[in-house]
Amino acid sequence: MSLDKLLYLQGVGASFINYSGELTVQSSADRVQILGCMLGQLKQPLFDLTQTTPEDFVDRNAKAIEARIEQLDAKPWQRALPIFQHTNLKEPCITLFFPQGDERLLTLELITESGEQYQWPINREALIRTGDYYWAGTTFYRFDMHLSDYLNDTAHPDMGYHTLKLRLTNRESGEYQQVSGTILFSPSRAFQLTTIDSHKPWGVSVQLYSLRSDAQWGIGDFGDLSRLVGWLSQFGCDFIQLNPLHALGLKGADDEHISPYSPSDRRRINPLYIDIDTVNEALSIEEWLASQHDVRCQLNEGDWLDYGALSTFKYQIFTRLYQVFYQEHYLKQDDRFNDFKQFVDGEGQALVAFCQHEADGFDESQQQSLLREPLLHQYLQFVAHQQLLACQRQAKDAGMSVGLIGDLAVGVRGDGVEVKHDGTLFCQRASIGAPPDDFSSKGQNWGLTPLDPIAMRQDGFNYFTQLVRANMRYYGALRVDHVMAMLRLWWWPMNTEQAGGCYVYYPLDELMAIIRTESIKAQCAVIGEDLGIVPPEINAQLSESGIYSNELFYFCKDAQGFKAPNLHKPHSLMMLANHDVPPLAAWWSKSDLHLMRQLGLIDSDEQLKQAIEARDAERQKLLVMLNQTVGFDGDFSSDYLWVLEAWIKSAAQSQSALFSVQLMDLFSEHYSVNIPGTWREYANWQRRIPYTLEVLQQTPSVNKLIEDIQQIRSADIATLEVAD
Repeated sequence: MSLDKLLYLQGVGASFINYSGELTVQSSADRVQILGCMLGQLKQPLFDLTQTTPEDFVDRNAKAIEARIEQLDAKPWQRALPIFQHTNLKEPCITLFFPQGDERLLTLELITESGEQYQWPINREALIRTGDYYWAGTTFYRFDMHLSDYLNDTAHPDMGYHTLKLRLTNRESGEYQQVSGTILFSPSRAFQLTTIDSHKPWGVSVQLYSLRSDAQWGIGDFGDLSRLVGWLSQFGCDFIQLNPLHALGLKGADDEHISPYSPSDRRRINPLYIDIDTVNEALSIEEWLASQHDVRCQLNEGDWLDYGALSTFKYQIFTRLYQVFYQEHYLKQDDRFNDFKQFVDGEGQALVAFCQHEADGFDESQQQSLLREPLLHQYLQFVAHQQLLACQRQAKDAGMSVGLIGDLAVGVRGDGVEVKHDGTLFCQRASIGAPPDDFSSKGQNWGLTPLDPIAMRQDGFNYFTQLVRANMRYYGALRVDHVMAMLRLWWWPMNTEQAGGCYVYYPLDELMAIIRTESIKAQCAVIGEDLGIVPPEINAQLSESGIYSNELFYFCKDAQGFKAPNLHKPHSLMMLANHDVPPLAAWWSKSDLHLMRQLGLIDSDEQLKQAIEARDAERQKLLVMLNQTVGFDGDFSSDYLWVLEAWIKSAAQSQSALFSVQLMDLFSEHYSVNIPGTWREYANWQRRIPYTLEVLQQTPSVNKLIEDIQQIRSADIATLEVAD
């Protein structure tokens, strides 16, 4: 019984509904193994985690189990104010805890984010008892204190994170105890895109690194993003959807960690996206930059990124830019220095730790010893921060209703900065992924380190709040990768064969309250990537919180075939394709299936034949849907460009609030961005667009497809809800 209670308190799931809709019951051995991962880094109480049966685990750890249960279950009832609590902004309520027989005088002080102070004596008789808990001979009670009894229209705290201080004074001696905590006044819904009178918003999705232009230095950068904004805004485009721009921790020749979904630090920006030519200090090294023309051209020629050569070259440039900044601005403490200092001070210790980690990662023997100076990396983050903000400002100034849509990765690498700096918040004995399903019979292990839900709560959710805030500040909307992680994540035990995984549950209500609040603060809408197995609890929360769903055309099907556009979810982003599925041209031509056979993802020629037959059936269903929606009367022998035009025209009719198409699909790219299940077999996250932006802007067929989307999205006006 004690073990079951501890498993529950730690959030280790007992069962789940699998991809087939069947109930899967987790074995006790699997649950205890994940429990061991969570308990392994505790200093107190100490557990014996030797691999044995659950029964032996209980026998060896009986006292430690009871001590942990007391920490998680009893201690919160013994604290008069929770470390963190949240309440509805419109009807605020504070939760308090007292032992039976407590008659101390109560005075509550509330200090708002903006510094306003409220203080009230609390009438115990007015408190509403909502629960009780018996422990060690004492009964503890939970009470609700409705602030409407104490506030009025002229004195009502705004949305935000406020400080509570509760003074408990002995009636006879006058001695008092004071306890404090944080209360979040949260809105009921996240920021909603305002009503657009003329059309339903649409945009183009792109992997920023893949962009190619005549002006770049070997990789798509913020200069290319600016050029993309300038081009697409002329067509009434509402947004550009980006891959995660998180810092990857690349160190010259290190090309092992290039996936934007396996970052080192999600609060920082990958410096490789810096546009060299628009950096303030670039004018001072203009002659040297010109001398690097041949290297620049060589890096720009390839269709696949060479991250090792690219990183080495760009960091050579960065050191020269930094030297100019240090001599001309830092030492002179001019206006640019003041902007830099304001940025660094505002980012706090998290930036300091990141930059120290970056500096330490460079070899002492490297000729460019400046790379080992943390100040250089602070400078790079400052420049990247300014350039990304400038791109969003440009997009809004150009008339884009949303601007940039960012992407927040679900996790980080175990050797990255987030884990190294805030290690107690992560479970470093486990990694996250997905349970077995039709897509992967053994399940998926993403090699990312999970946040510990207990540690998050004990931290008062400060880390999570800063993470969300750091990302939302740049965008008009933020896509949250694998949003189901707000409720649960599948954990695999580290350093074992891929077996024994379990779902671990997270404090959904608190995390969603924070997301809603930060969304309103940043005026940034939220899109939850809810593809895959989505529990009903998360669906309900997303809907109630006003978070946009994420539809993917390939998966938007029912028993009859592809759903008609008027059956798509209204409050959603409909993506025609994304980075984890084949491009439209590859899907239609079935070249992706032949590639999967070459890579060993399809085991035999017979399986390939079956996959081709299944794809042909899917293609036929697509043709039926295209005929019904746009009157397309083609067949398998039709010119693909005709199919593509009909496909885009049909999908653009989606009743979804937002619609996007990949830039690569507008010019019929066949190569995939990423093929799940491959790492060394395929050059994931390295494909560059084969045409420059200058060429694409002059390509009639590409411009025609963009015009088609604009016209269709304008023909069916959407009414979007206004923010709370």
